[in-house]
Amino acid sequence: MDARILQSNGLENLFAQLNSKEYFTVYPPISQFVFFIAASIGISELLVSSIIIKVILLAFELGSILLIAKLLEKYNLNKSNVLIYALNPLVIIEIMANVHFEAIMVFFVVATFYFLSNKKIIVASLMMSLAVAAKLLPLIFMPAILLYLKSDFKWVKFLSYFTTFTILLFIPFFITLDIHHFLQSIDLYFQNFEFNASIYYVLRWLGKILTGYNQIIILGPLLGLITFIIIIRELKKVAGFNLLGLINFCLFSFVTYLVLSTTIHPWYLILPIALTVFQPRLYLMVWSLLIILSYATYQTADFEQNLFLIFIEYLLVFIVWTLERVGKISFKKFFYQVA
Repeated sequence: MDARILQSNGLENLFAQLNSKEYFTVYPPISQFVFFIAASIGISELLVSSIIIKVILLAFELGSILLIAKLLEKYNLNKSNVLIYALNPLVIIEIMANVHFEAIMVFFVVATFYFLSNKKIIVASLMMSLAVAAKLLPLIFMPAILLYLKSDFKWVKFLSYFTTFTILLFIPFFITLDIHHFLQSIDLYFQNFEFNASIYYVLRWLGKILTGYNQIIILGPLLGLITFIIIIRELKKVAGFNLLGLINFCLFSFVTYLVLSTTIHPWYLILPIALTVFQPRLYLMVWSLLIILSYATYQTADFEQNLFLIFIEYLLVFIVWTLERVGKISFKKFFYQVA
């Protein structure tokens, strides 16, 4: 925001309070549009702007809950599973308290599945474009969606409309954007940012032993490439699947991305929590509780991460994942026993 605008509205100290002043935004057009609405209406009052954003996010949250409930009903699944998402403390805190735009992304991703289930390919492609225009991460689902639509070349129709809609959505964004700094910020994410990671921290430790310094500039892009290879390799094993199979594979894709990521903020779990309602995974519920341990980082003046707490987080998640994988425990068994 222009410094003169900040000064004229008594907000000259706003920029100084940002924790990432040196980085350029990577928020795509839908997120930027919400910022524009909030800033236009409440430019002189931060409280007004924040309320506007929260009202918008709440509307999308209610929409997501409604669509999830409709999909659960359509496939004869337990409708109460929607509470796994709707009442998850992490989801509530990160969206309504910490104002993360995953709420918008989740709505459009779920809407994509909803319209695919009703065979409305064009509308589904529009919803997917809007999901990407809210957050770039849903692009990871495209290979699975195209496989789901492989019969009768429906994937060509979906991909064509998706590409068209996405270009139209991003045209005004790129016209006014400093492309160099935008791409630079994305590059920084893979080569500089690290927070609450799992496998990456083990590889970083080994790299320091072998070379004497942090190998993130190599490990970040490499882990991204490995994520892509794993997803495509697993996809090749699948001849085809129904909509629930598609959702489950998208969940697998996103969790794979998280496990191999250099940066895992708590709000990154919001989308997988939304997807797991169709086949609940206990390890994700446990992870959504344990990832709160990463907040300890913000209790230190220099934002030093507590690697012991991170170790505990992933150790317990891995134990639950393993027990669930071998059938020793499951979401249903656990909650029936508790009840």
